[in-house]
Amino acid sequence: MEETATDRARRKRRMISLVLLWGKIQMRPFWRIFKNSPAQRWLLLLVVSVAVAVLLSQTFEEVPPNYQLGDVVQRDVRADRNLLVRDKKTTEKKMEEAARKVLPVYDYMPSVLDEIEELIDDTFAVMRKRETEEQQKKEVEHILGFTISQSAFRILKDYRFNEKIIKRVVDLITPFLNQGIVSDKSLLSQEEGAIVRNSQTGEAVTRKDLSSLLGYQEAKVAIAKAFEAPQAHDIPPAVRGVMATIVNNLLSPNLVFNRQETNRRREAERLLVKPVVFPIEKGEILVRKGQRVDEEDILKLDALRKERRKGGTLVMLLGFILLTGFFVVAFYLFSTKNIKKVSPTNKDLLFFILAMIFSLGMTRIAMVLAEGIAGSLPGVPLSAYYYLIPVAAGAMVIRIVLNSEVALIYSIFISLLTGLMVGEGIFLPFFYLIGSIVGAHSVARCEQRSRLLKGGLLVGLTNLLLIFFQGMSTARFFEADVVYGLFMGFVGGIAAGIIVVGITQVVESIFGYTTDIKLLELANLDQPILKELLMRAPGTYHHSIIVGNLAEAGAKVIMVNPLLARVSAYYHDIGKVTKPQYFVENQMTRNNRHDKLTPSMSSLILVSHVKEGIEIAKGHRLGNKIIDIVKQHHGTRLINFFYQKAKEHEKPGGQEVDERDFRYLGPKPQTKEAGLVMLSDAVEAASRSLDDPTPARIQGLVQKIINDIFIDGQLDECELTLKDLNAIAKNFTLVLNAIHHQRIEYPEPQLEGERKANGSSGTKSSKEPTGKPQKGKTDGRKDIKRLGVS
Repeated sequence: MEETATDRARRKRRMISLVLLWGKIQMRPFWRIFKNSPAQRWLLLLVVSVAVAVLLSQTFEEVPPNYQLGDVVQRDVRADRNLLVRDKKTTEKKMEEAARKVLPVYDYMPSVLDEIEELIDDTFAVMRKRETEEQQKKEVEHILGFTISQSAFRILKDYRFNEKIIKRVVDLITPFLNQGIVSDKSLLSQEEGAIVRNSQTGEAVTRKDLSSLLGYQEAKVAIAKAFEAPQAHDIPPAVRGVMATIVNNLLSPNLVFNRQETNRRREAERLLVKPVVFPIEKGEILVRKGQRVDEEDILKLDALRKERRKGGTLVMLLGFILLTGFFVVAFYLFSTKNIKKVSPTNKDLLFFILAMIFSLGMTRIAMVLAEGIAGSLPGVPLSAYYYLIPVAAGAMVIRIVLNSEVALIYSIFISLLTGLMVGEGIFLPFFYLIGSIVGAHSVARCEQRSRLLKGGLLVGLTNLLLIFFQGMSTARFFEADVVYGLFMGFVGGIAAGIIVVGITQVVESIFGYTTDIKLLELANLDQPILKELLMRAPGTYHHSIIVGNLAEAGAKVIMVNPLLARVSAYYHDIGKVTKPQYFVENQMTRNNRHDKLTPSMSSLILVSHVKEGIEIAKGHRLGNKIIDIVKQHHGTRLINFFYQKAKEHEKPGGQEVDERDFRYLGPKPQTKEAGLVMLSDAVEAASRSLDDPTPARIQGLVQKIINDIFIDGQLDECELTLKDLNAIAKNFTLVLNAIHHQRIEYPEPQLEGERKANGSSGTKSSKEPTGKPQKGKTDGRKDIKRLGVS
């Protein structure tokens, strides 16, 4: 049976599917390796090693020695291969000769005559208008672009209708413009001719006879004489002088030197010149030890250097990669193993690497630009431009999104690598390091974006001092290169601050970091999730606000981030918004929904608010710092009420109640801020149970809650010390005393009959005891019902 086209297509698709499936099966173990977190880290370290090696490869290339003119040779250098050395001086001489043979290009502007005629015509047209003489004079001067005397204006006004004058004037100046007018005829004195190119049509002709051209001033004199000559007899004598003045003021060269096109043609001729070379035999000594290097020696060494680069570029690059990789890995292992706060996630490591590569890449670009600018501005030394590079910007961003320890490591790393790349001695790495450290410190508590600009200003001032001190150390701090360096260093610091302002928000958005600036935005109580919490779970909302105050007070006394502690406390219980009535602070009636549930089910509902809070926090992009505290604010604490209730209902001989079923899932707090939120949450909740919250009872309650949490091991992983806990307890007591202080009880107004019956005027004596509640809870609930609230 013959196979149809459809069958062949199906068979082909089956074969492709089998090949793809086989490839997927074969590649699966390989991809599984890179899904592993340690493998990802080593891959990132490999990437940064390659990137840094590529950026630094030109810096490490120093073979043969890079001598300068006049240097003393330290050792003999022999040619290890046959070379052809380019004779730059002779080649350049030939190029100059070829360029000089190229004729200059002038653009012919035929519109100059038309423009003069149009302006004169417009001037006479104004005279025909029925306006006052003053208005006409102002309008004429506006058209011409210069002022004219009153007598000249009246002469023009007298002949305003004579259009023949315009035509005669044009006929008179046309020969001069056709002859050609240049701005400076002396420029053509050394030229054998010129190429005249029509600016409208693009046609070009070669003009050998340059003596017939008129200079600008020469043309003015010739035109003035023409108005006095016999050929101008048909122009009224009174008008001749006025028109000569107007024409000379309106006159402009109609042959304009086109420098760009001339240089382009000359450069093209230069490139056509073949370089002049002379041979060097293998084994020949290029430079001898002890001799001073001259221009020819530099040419020989450059030729050898270029040939060696051609032969071993890949090997050299591999060597750079291995060298850089060893440096990167050693730095990474030492930092992560010995510095406690340096424990980056893969995301942190990726951001660190991208920041470093970006900084080095920008430095390489800046070096290229600096070399180009220094060539055009020889008065400014090249080293001054290196002070302009905003290396400190990376350290400032690292400090904002991570921490000071990582920022310090970045500063050391980037300063050393940038100094090697620039290659201007030991001062530049030191300069970049100090500037980066100062910049990172200046944004340590950055709660406003203006603080970033102030940090840039501080870096600029630090740069000024460093450059000035360096100038003092060499006894040349009043020289021009030091002054240029001071200016560049200050501008570089300001530039770092501006870059950080622009890039911080981008980093927050892309990497999901929570900076202090973002925390300030989240601290706004008008945030949608907080409004929803207020409406659906008002008791939780009020609880969160007080917990925030407690956490902030505790953070200040133990010197951690009070803003992070307060904002995290605001959001720590947002998971309760999904089932608010299952939490006691939101139960407005005596009906408790847990009365109808088993203790284990009640425990599951309480535990679930942490998981739901994490999902809500991720949905609202609150950032990893807040999400971590939401996850950790209960740690692995025991839900003691329902655990004890389950123990009471435990049947003898039945299944024993497992304490693990009544604990939160954790993890335990990993930071001091997370531990603070846990303590604040527990203390605030417990303080609501006090019937008579006196200072002594509040102090005892705070101490008991903190001790219970400490004994339960919940603070083992967050570095809170006993000294910290003691200071936290004191501050918690102060805040709670302020919240639960007693108030004066004001008397209720009585009716006139009641006052007479009681024999009272309704005024309470100031000597009567105040501040003690006179009504029980039952009376209070009756009052609430009387207002229509159940």
